Parts: sequence; C-alpha cells; structure tokens
Amino acid sequence: MGASSSGLLDEAKINHIKGLVESEFQSFSGFYRQQYSVTYLGHIHQEVEPKKEERGFLLTHRPKNDGDEVLYQGCIKFSCWDELGKKCRERYAVLKKDYKVEIHDSAETFRRGSAPKLVLQPAGGVVFTSEEESRAHLEKTCSGILNGVKEDSSSSAPSSPDVFAVYLHLPYTGHTCFLFQQEDERDHFLSGLKACIRHRNLDPWHGSSHENQAYARAIRLYQQEKGCYESWEKLLGTEEQVLARQVMEDVLSWLQNQLLSKVKGKKTERIRQWQATVQVTYTLVLEQLTASLEALREECRQTASASQALIRSNLDQIMSSHDFLEQKVRACICEEAEKVCSESVVPYISSILEALTEHIGPGILGMQDTLRTQMNSAFSLTNGQVEDIKKALTSLRSVSLDENYRMVENLSNKLENVKERFGLSSVEKLIHFANLEMEQLLDSAVYTLEQFFQSSTKLQPSQLLDKMERAKERVFKQLEYDSRVVQRQLYQEALLEITLPSVISRMDQKCKSELQQFEQYIFSDYSSFILIHNICDDILRNILHKEILT
Repeated sequence: MGASSSGLLDEAKINHIKGLVESEFQSFSGFYRQQYSVTYLGHIHQEVEPKKEERGFLLTHRPKNDGDEVLYQGCIKFSCWDELGKKCRERYAVLKKDYKVEIHDSAETFRRGSAPKLVLQPAGGVVFTSEEESRAHLEKTCSGILNGVKEDSSSSAPSSPDVFAVYLHLPYTGHTCFLFQQEDERDHFLSGLKACIRHRNLDPWHGSSHENQAYARAIRLYQQEKGCYESWEKLLGTEEQVLARQVMEDVLSWLQNQLLSKVKGKKTERIRQWQATVQVTYTLVLEQLTASLEALREECRQTASASQALIRSNLDQIMSSHDFLEQKVRACICEEAEKVCSESVVPYISSILEALTEHIGPGILGMQDTLRTQMNSAFSLTNGQVEDIKKALTSLRSVSLDENYRMVENLSNKLENVKERFGLSSVEKLIHFANLEMEQLLDSAVYTLEQFFQSSTKLQPSQLLDKMERAKERVFKQLEYDSRVVQRQLYQEALLEITLPSVISRMDQKCKSELQQFEQYIFSDYSSFILIHNICDDILRNILHKEILT
C-alpha cells in the first residue's frame, strides 16, 4: 500500500535505522532468553503435573474455522493515502474469517480465484466514518513534522455528501478510504472490518503457549527498562508487530529530528512526504525484526531442548528451590506491597468495577436478548422441517451484535479518569477483548444448538420441533451461566491489568535493591529457570488479585 520508497531516506539514514533496530532488539532479546527458560520450565512442570485451568463453560465451542467463510463482499470505491486528490477507483472488497482485508480488481477476478490486488493486515487499525475525524487523526500522527504549517485546500479523501465513507488508519502504513452508495452497505462493511481488527489484534494471543508467555514477560521488562510499566494494552497483533511498534517510537523520534527541515510544502504535501517515509521505515523495521525474532526463537528452542533432560531429572528439586525463594521474597516485600495496594489501588476498585459493569454487563445482556429474538423469529416458520431448521441455524451465525458492541465501546470515555490516574494510554484492548468474548458466547450458543439438531434429524417433524424448543431453552440457560463466568473473569482481569502497572512501578526500586541478596540461594545449575524478578512479579500479582476478589 502506498509509496514503495522515499527520497528522504538515503543509504546513511537506512543504515542508521538498521543500527537502532539492532540495538533495541539486543536489549529485548536478553529479556526474551531469560523468560523463555523460565516459561519452558513451567511448560514441562505442567506436562508432568497437569493443573486444570478450564473456565468451566457449559456451551460447546465451535472448532476453529478454515478462514474461507466470507464476512463481507461487495463493490466499493477505494483510494490509498498516497492518492490524495485522485478519483477513487472501483474495486471489489472481500473480508473473510482469516480477518484480512482483500482488495480485488473486480467481482469477476475474485470469482476466478485471482490473487487480490492488495491485502491489508488490520491489526492496530483505527476506523472513522467522517472525513473530519480521519483528518484530525492523521494530523495528530504527523503533528511533529507539520510544525505549525497552516491548512491548505486539499482534503484527505475525495468524498462527497451523497456517499458514505470508511477511513481505515493502520500503524505506520498510512490510511485507506472506502466509499459506499448506501449507508446500510457501509455499515455491513464496517461491522466486518471491526471484526477483522478485533481478531487480528487478539487472536495471536489466544491460548497463550509458553512462547507467548515468554514474549509477554520480555516485552514488559523491555518497556520497564525504559520507564514504561504499561504492557497489556500494547499486546495487539503479532509478536513482530508489537515489537516493531515499540521500536518505531525510538526510530521515528530520531528520524523526525533528521528530516524536520527537509520536509517541505503545504500541509498536505508534508503529510504525504512524511507518511511515505514512515511507511518505508516501518517496512524496514518489521522485516529486520521478523527475521531476528525467528532466529531468536529457534535459538531458544534449541537451548530449551538441550536443557530438557536436566529439568525432568531435577524437577522436584527445582520447584522446591523456587518455593523456598518465594517464601523469602514474600516475607521481604509483602507488608509494603499490601500497603501500596491498600493506598493506591483499593480506593479506586469500586469505581472501575462500576464503569466496567455499566457498559460490559448491558452489552452481554443485550447479546442474549438479540440472540433470543433472532432465534425465535428464525424458528417460527420451520414447522419442524429439517431443511428449514438448517437454514434457520445458518442464519443465526450472522446475527449482528453491532449495537451491543457500541455499548462496550462507550467504556473508553467512562474510564478517562482511570486512564489518567493509572497511566493507561488506551483501553482499546479491553474493549476488543470484551466484544470478542461476546462474539464467542453467541457463536458457542449457536454451535451448541446445531449439535442438538444434528443428533435429532431423524425424528418426525412434531417431535423434532418439540426437541428443538427444549434444546433452545437449555442453550439459553447455558448461555446465561457462561455469560456470568465470562463477566466475572473479564472484570477480574481488567481490574488486574489496569492497576498492576501502578503497583509494580511503586515496588520496582525495592525489588531491585533488596532482592539481589536472594540470588545466593539459587543453585547455579538452576539459575536459568528461577528468576527473582519473576517471583516478585508473581507475588505482587497475587496480592493484588486477592484485593480485587475481596
């Protein structure tokens, strides 16, 4: 998408950028190597002594889809950020359940199976439906390079009052404009696009393998070294994308100082030059980090594999050593940590919880009501006929929850004071997380009902209709139960992740200065698997979790 190169980046600047990326990656890789060994130990321990971590759901989750199911397809008018002032082109947009945005030349080329002309990866994307909001967001991201330059007559996209627009802004890769003749068509596309953003943001973290855990710990420590204690909200997209966005903050700070006097022209031209430069820079950074991360993972896998025999033969001793150190560290920090929690977190838990329940609770209840209404309507005309019931069940897979999603999206404004107090840059991940859970609940309810139907297809119509009515009521009872489980766990995790960075930042100096004395208790052969810092973090998390539960 956009420019393939930028004249503002000469060889010397490119080499300097590569050096900055390598320096940042070396800093991150040290944390990753440490954390990989620790999480690999946890992986082996879980394998040897399994601990159930199931959430106790009653509904059956649908197996993972193959990604070919279409969320949206249709003719659009389309333009990229580097085509300002040009006429939008007729294109064919396709959104599938692989959650990418495909742009085809036409419906015909799509049906023939031709490769898309353009594929957008929407992780981290921000969506607007008005040109004014899109322009304001664009100027905010380019504010450092604009340096007070006045407005000119150009607009961000060639829209007009009789069309309906969607503007998709992606991190460091510019923005695109989609135009529609009908509002309902725009809304259909927008619904699918938001689903793509949610899934691309969060799906890479679903399941949490020991490698995911190592990465999440490492990125948090990497940021803490820079004085930033927030990490949960930044884990959007793949590991490569997350790290690239962090590194780009430092790279762009340097690049802006280098190019401030070289970016010329009116506001729109400056934005175009800067976006072209940023896109090329991001491509360089992402490519370099992707290769480096893969090499680092492979190195860590080999190191872990070589240590497997040591871990398995000494697992009891390693875990005993860990437990002994945990008692020592807890005795050292517990009193002060509890004081920090009681003074800086506990007074605000009730107000945060109130905001969460005010928006997430009604959203989930609305989802249940929407499904019940749609289900009753779909089944009212089936008369117990197998094919009609099949069609009714299929229609339930595409029930729109947009109104319920919007209830949750309003949470951002409600938490403004909380964001300021606890240093949160955003609650976007929390919103995506809540909406994704809502989507999963509905899909599991529909899938569970489908399973009841599959086991009953040979019944007579009257018997089938009666059984499906009873199955519906059973599914709704299960849905209500699962919804309560989801809400409880979502509220607990949100409270923990919102407040934990504040606790860690207040305890960080004590942990660094006083806990080194405990290193002497770690047998040298086990030093890769037991980290005092991790033990301290886990204790702080558990103390805070208890406060949240009380």
